[in-house]
Amino acid sequence: MKWAVVTLSAKGLETALKVAEVFESDIYTLEKYIKDDMDSLNIKAIPGKFRDFNGYLFENYRTIVYIMATGIVVRDIAPYIKHKSVDPAVLVMDGKGDFVISLLSGHLGGANEKTLKLAEKIGAQPVITTMSDVVGKTAVDIIAMKLDCAIGSFESAKVVTADIINDDIVSITGDYKIKNENLPVNIVVGENNKVKSRIVLSNRRDVVLNEGDALLIPRNIVLGVGCRRDTPFEKIDAFIKEELERNNLRMKSVKRISSIDLKSTEKSLIEFGEKQGIEFITYSAEELVKYEDKFGVSEFVKKITGVGSVSETSGYVGSNFGKKITDKTAKDGMTLSIWEEEKCYTL
Repeated sequence: MKWAVVTLSAKGLETALKVAEVFESDIYTLEKYIKDDMDSLNIKAIPGKFRDFNGYLFENYRTIVYIMATGIVVRDIAPYIKHKSVDPAVLVMDGKGDFVISLLSGHLGGANEKTLKLAEKIGAQPVITTMSDVVGKTAVDIIAMKLDCAIGSFESAKVVTADIINDDIVSITGDYKIKNENLPVNIVVGENNKVKSRIVLSNRRDVVLNEGDALLIPRNIVLGVGCRRDTPFEKIDAFIKEELERNNLRMKSVKRISSIDLKSTEKSLIEFGEKQGIEFITYSAEELVKYEDKFGVSEFVKKITGVGSVSETSGYVGSNFGKKITDKTAKDGMTLSIWEEEKCYTL
């Protein structure tokens, strides 16, 4: 995805062009700095007030590089900062391009890593102030990214990260086998009676957590869904939540919803995916019919869709041929099967 590079000065525009040479970017600056001979360059004028324009940047880019004073950036992006789980990576550079500062969303947004890469490419000095990076330690949110997990509680994650930084013993445990290849010596895999706190991997609603434990929820659940055309969102929403609860699974563990391509424009499924931040993917009948013999075939469904089972075949394919958690459940013209991707969790 393109970066947004923003500057309010002529010198900053020169540096912005250097950034655009190494990372695909949209450059934004004041109209007065855009010359006629720049037509071939991807430079756009900032519309209206700069402070208001930041709202557009935060909504449309995952990486924003500001080439200007840090104070200006802090003041003007403040109204648009929500949470580190959703905020874009924000980097700040001086006009000459001597320094690259990781300002916002260092871990989950990738600002620290992007800062290092950009600085290396243009010969600048990277500036990173995140404590775990400064002292050469990992952090709970870094582990979550590596394992493709959602964070149960950011407050608990902060506490456990502090334990890691302070060289206390922290264990990684839970419902999945974890392979340790590159962890600090004070992080151990499995239960240990010397631990200060734990990182627990589980997608179960009833997982038992001790005070101070950080829960990481693997995004490994895939929902195979079928429904009548124009099924109301409220019905789909209630059905999925009911089935997840019945199977003791957390919503944050759902990685994707899968169905047949006849449902690719089904508004309720699209809306559910958007509201929950879950990928919605569909497959052709030709792809799904290869696997229908593994499941119960409905001739009625096959006549309409071209495949005898929509929810189970799409769930099977969508989970990369994973493990079935529950057989197809049907209710009010909706069908749902739950699958779990099977993979190795390696750190």
